[in-house]
Amino acid sequence: MGGQPTFFVLDDKMVAVFSVMKDNCKIKMECLFSKTGIEDYTLEYQGPKEKKAELIELAIIKAQNIFDHNILTV
Repeated sequence: MGGQPTFFVLDDKMVAVFSVMKDNCKIKMECLFSKTGIEDYTLEYQGPKEKKAELIELAIIKAQNIFDHNILTV
């Protein structure tokens, strides 16, 4: 479902860039995290419109997982 995220520091926040792939569809997410969770994100989607909502949901779930397991532990 995509590789490891790439992390960047932006002031006192963390940015994670990662991709989610499913059924020949791909979504790239750049997610801005604050100390309390997901603050903002941008998406780049490739695939049919019918699958877009499903891939966005998977990307948000992955972003929350990254926050829980990578950002909170730093």
